[in-house]
Amino acid sequence: MRSLADQLTKKLSKKATAVARERLTPQTKRRIRKVQRLVLGQHTASRTRHGLAAARACLGSGEYEEAAVHVNAVLRRNPTDSGALEVASRIAIKRGAFTEAGHHAVRRMERTRDPVHWSSGRKLVGRTRETDPRWQPVIATPLPAPYHPRPGRVVYVAKESRPFLHNGFCTRSHESLQALVRAGRDVLGVTMPGFPGVLGIDEPPTESVVEEVTYRHLLPAAGRPLLALGLDEYVELTARMLAGLVAAERPALLHVSSGHRGFESALAGNAVARWAGIPWLYEVRSFFETTWTDDPRYAERGEYYERRFATESRMMAAADLVVTLSGPMRDEIIHRHGIPAEKVRVVPNAVDVNRFVPQERDLTLRHRLGLADTFTLGYVSNLSHPREGQEVLIEAVAELRAAGRSVTGLLVGDGNRRQELERLAKKLGVARHVVFTGNVPFDEVAGHYAQIDLFVVPRVDDRAARMVSPLKPFEAMAMRVPLLVADLPALAEIIGSGARGQAFTAGDPGALAAAAARLMDNESERKQIADAAALWVATERSWSAVAAAFGAAYDDLLATSPARHEALATANGSTAC
Repeated sequence: MRSLADQLTKKLSKKATAVARERLTPQTKRRIRKVQRLVLGQHTASRTRHGLAAARACLGSGEYEEAAVHVNAVLRRNPTDSGALEVASRIAIKRGAFTEAGHHAVRRMERTRDPVHWSSGRKLVGRTRETDPRWQPVIATPLPAPYHPRPGRVVYVAKESRPFLHNGFCTRSHESLQALVRAGRDVLGVTMPGFPGVLGIDEPPTESVVEEVTYRHLLPAAGRPLLALGLDEYVELTARMLAGLVAAERPALLHVSSGHRGFESALAGNAVARWAGIPWLYEVRSFFETTWTDDPRYAERGEYYERRFATESRMMAAADLVVTLSGPMRDEIIHRHGIPAEKVRVVPNAVDVNRFVPQERDLTLRHRLGLADTFTLGYVSNLSHPREGQEVLIEAVAELRAAGRSVTGLLVGDGNRRQELERLAKKLGVARHVVFTGNVPFDEVAGHYAQIDLFVVPRVDDRAARMVSPLKPFEAMAMRVPLLVADLPALAEIIGSGARGQAFTAGDPGALAAAAARLMDNESERKQIADAAALWVATERSWSAVAAAFGAAYDDLLATSPARHEALATANGSTAC
């Protein structure tokens, strides 16, 4: 504590200063205030620079909560600082706080009046608008009256299609549609606006016919320019374009499959079905709420995750029927999304056993891939999403090689994580023993399956991986390639009690290596697994069975559609939604 003398001295000093100020001229006082403001401004600017530098450093190192503390301190001192608002918006995006991010972006735009800032702010606001429970797409065009659906006609809405893409999503769509057409169903495929022009295809067609399936493409030539729209604007555009197609084709039913974010195609489909007064089916292909980020700390928490989850739930509730891929997915939809059990059906993935058949290995291809005289642990999948867990397979290969096992990892596919995975293989000293093929033409995929001794699905434990059943294991089973999968519910359902494949602890390279080593040493067990799996997919996982299940769902919905159509038409007054 200060002494009494110190306190008296301070008081006397303040008094003397006050007396001195009283004797100053007004001009001198103004000069003093100007100098004080200059010194204070320099001090504030210095604190702002240091605060922003600390915020940017924390942002770069992934310390988002600490970054937010630093930038918020800057904004308390200067709420309109453009640089601080930009950094604050970026930090909020990383944390999944998109309402906050949009707020900062709008204030920045108001401060700078920069069109680029306006565009980025509008896009952020669009993310929160499309997930607002009070918002839905508006179709301003009156419903053509009277609307007489063509009996049995179905419009199947898919985000993308063959012949331009051959991923798992397009495979399920196309094989389902082809089997439905062969079963005599009147179905028409339609892709989301901008496809396939968004892929950079010159002169994209408005219609594609692939085998027996017809796909209509909405605004295909618009392509990449549509990426400039806010997400809510794109959903509104989708609803209006789809409404035009429905008015022309007059389907009795809409079948809507998950979009890029899951719910966006359902938002458009729901608006159009209500407008036309027809039932709609929502095919939930995955759980996309976590795909907004690659950071596992934020994937399943925070505002944006919760908004996406709630929007998905609303769309499931709005649909007349929900179809999904597996038992675990159905349980999730019932118990976490709150959808009545009688409203949710499972239509599993399947395989074309005529396309994927056991075949002799192409020895030329084997030598070109560097697989000669080695046991091959392979996986066919994209290299874009962390949930696929290719790291676990690479680390297992390193452990097996260290134990003296002659093994090679074969990763068929490509994606934006390829360089990261290649760096990991190099770091672990197995770069020569992990083969990355890149994209493989669809007609050559089966030949690459034939190079695999043990098909490994190394998915890690996240929400979608736990629930979603992938297609590739069924293709491997049809080709009699034995399965080794992570012990996640959706994968465990595929291998059953273990007769159709073996499992290892998800995310554990040591467990994968141990299970692979045991199967390497037991050729007869590998053969038993492969034979049992091939018989199961041939009898239980055909696309004709998928078509039959979808057909039954269509019939059940169409049986109630006349009364529903009349009720909705009356409620809507055959006008805008």
